Amino acid sequence: MNSKRLNRDSKVSHALVQDTRTGEVYDVNTDSDFLFGRFLKSSIVIEELYISRSHSTIRYENDKFLLKDNNSCTGTYLNYKKISKEVVLQNGDLIAFTDKSKTWDFVYKFCLLSNPNKKLRLEEENSTVEENDKLKISIEQLEKQVKELKIAKTNIVNDFKAQMDELKKSIDNVTGLNNKINNEMIKVQDYNRELNKDLTIYRRRCMLQKEMLDKQIVKEEDSVETLKTQINKLLENDFQCAICNEVVFRPSIANCAHTFCDGCLKSWLVRSNHCPTCRSVVNSTTYSLSLNNYITNLCDLLGGTIKEQRLALQSERIGHPPQMAKRGRKRAANQSTRGRREPPTYELIDDDPARNNSRFTTGSHNVIDIVDLTNNTSR
Repeated sequence: MNSKRLNRDSKVSHALVQDTRTGEVYDVNTDSDFLFGRFLKSSIVIEELYISRSHSTIRYENDKFLLKDNNSCTGTYLNYKKISKEVVLQNGDLIAFTDKSKTWDFVYKFCLLSNPNKKLRLEEENSTVEENDKLKISIEQLEKQVKELKIAKTNIVNDFKAQMDELKKSIDNVTGLNNKINNEMIKVQDYNRELNKDLTIYRRRCMLQKEMLDKQIVKEEDSVETLKTQINKLLENDFQCAICNEVVFRPSIANCAHTFCDGCLKSWLVRSNHCPTCRSVVNSTTYSLSLNNYITNLCDLLGGTIKEQRLALQSERIGHPPQMAKRGRKRAANQSTRGRREPPTYELIDDDPARNNSRFTTGSHNVIDIVDLTNNTSR
């Protein structure tokens, strides 16, 4: 019997390598090496740049499976520990490969089974079947969980992308609105600057116009004041009574052309028939209503103390106006229907009641002659 041929009662075990990510199982032969790498003829092909073409191998010797790193760039890890020499594999060991970032993307589980050629007892067979079934069920559950996780991941990624798109749209809208607002603010600022310039110009114009108006008002006030002073001088110089030294009230003009107050002139002529100014004989006097109205209007126009003095002089000399015309109207209204002889009516010469008497006939107005009884002369 050949010594290389295995006996049914040999102690040789059956080894498997399972991918923990996909659940795929690979058989490890005892008569050839099991190779990890990028080489296409490798037992497990890993297409990553940090994996060498012949990265690591598993070989069988003396009823043991040995793991060896083939001087790879990133190294081989057993149970997440890097190996530097050949080590013996046990059932359940994890063989991993990673780059410098330590992301464990490729992890493989080493499974060591008993000799399949040896007849197992019934209990052992049942136990192994149950274990295999449990493993299959767990693998299926893991696959389902992985699929569900993948679906959840895709959903989360899609939701995140949609949210990011909405966020980008909102950001774009906000930036657009900000740009519009900034443009509008710039326009408003420019418009406000123009308005401020116009306002400064208008203010300067208004100030100049105000100064000009103030100057004109001052000039007019000065002119009014000068006019008032001239009128005052005129009243004091040309319309002043030489007897009472007041502005002429109810002016009467003598035959010598000098003007005096009517009351002052009458009281003067009682004592003397000579003019107080030129000392000529006064034969007649004439009352000037228009001159009286002119002087009164000038005093009213000037106002102030001159007007008050004029009113005080008027109340002092004539008092309240007479009521003769009013009584006459009452008598005319109460007159009976009998054929009585109506008294003659006379036209008023002026506002002096003394001159409105029966001596003045209608149609002719005679002037009263002042007769000097001391000299026994008359006109």
